[in-house]
Amino acid sequence: MKMNNDNNVAVGWTCGSLEERELFGEGPNKNGGGTHECTGESMCSWCSMKKENQTSEEEWEVHREMILLDRENRRKAAEKQYLEDGIALLGSLKQPGLDAHNKSIDLCIASLTDIFDSEEPNHQNCIESHRLLGVAGSPAVYARSIISVNETTTDYNRNDGETRIEISFRGKESGITYRVELIFYRRGAKHLASRIDELLDANSSYPVSDGVLKGFIKATDFLRFQVSRISAGGGWDYLCIDPGEDFGLWPGDSVAALLMCLHDDLNTALEPAMYTLRGSLEEASKMAFLRGRSKLSIHRLMAYELAYNSIKSATSSRPTDEVYALVSKIKEKFSDPDYAREEPPAEVDYGLLQEEAWEGEWNDY
Repeated sequence: MKMNNDNNVAVGWTCGSLEERELFGEGPNKNGGGTHECTGESMCSWCSMKKENQTSEEEWEVHREMILLDRENRRKAAEKQYLEDGIALLGSLKQPGLDAHNKSIDLCIASLTDIFDSEEPNHQNCIESHRLLGVAGSPAVYARSIISVNETTTDYNRNDGETRIEISFRGKESGITYRVELIFYRRGAKHLASRIDELLDANSSYPVSDGVLKGFIKATDFLRFQVSRISAGGGWDYLCIDPGEDFGLWPGDSVAALLMCLHDDLNTALEPAMYTLRGSLEEASKMAFLRGRSKLSIHRLMAYELAYNSIKSATSSRPTDEVYALVSKIKEKFSDPDYAREEPPAEVDYGLLQEEAWEGEWNDY
């Protein structure tokens, strides 16, 4: 009970720590740790702390900011640990004596880091999270990561000499969840490393094709990958994406490029050669939208679908130079973040889209 000094009228107790309770929760108290009403006889932990320590408002403000800073530092440290653990797992795929392969793993680590740093994690885009321990009853504070790297090697895999590492993340705009499983065969890498000098010497006779080295890398099959995306039912659908020679000679080069391509899946699928990825996006992007993962408006999502249909039609009926000219104009449209954001673009006919009967081209291209 407090007294109003002006008229000596008794007034009810008022908690002086409402902001602290909102930020940090009730905190520990003598009633068993549960929440309770703050009264003069049974104060909340924050009012008790202020009274016992005879803390001034200025001192308490400093103390409160220290609590907030400590909590934020712990969150950032936990999120940084996600990245460090992922880097360590990818680094374990290096093989002494295979310098070029090790550099390709460094490229994979660079792709991992680029995706990790590409945006602040939140409840929408995170792929992994855990709640930080704090004051009892305090609001939840989570450490999050938008890309996850975990070892999934089973005893059966280990007996076969395999190490398996799984990388999971979402398309940065589509919200589609992807899983890239790396399968590393250490024995094959050791065999290759044991005679790499001979192979490099012989390969120098084939400077254009790298025919010798390419053949032995393929023969050992020491690093390969499998790609999946989340299905409508919550399981995994396999995507038939093969390593392309355009990405590099070593398999790690393909993995590094693949991670970046899938992270930017909607724009990657605009490339004429990406027909497998294009074919998987129509349903997957809609399910990601319904799950609240997509960052796109419905109109922009449908504009991408129309673009994919137009590219599909063009690649089957037009000369290559015309196809690439069309793709260039489409990319220019989508480079504008406001394109088809609030309303459908003039060239979209949703009726034809749904019937998959669109055969023309975007007239203003």
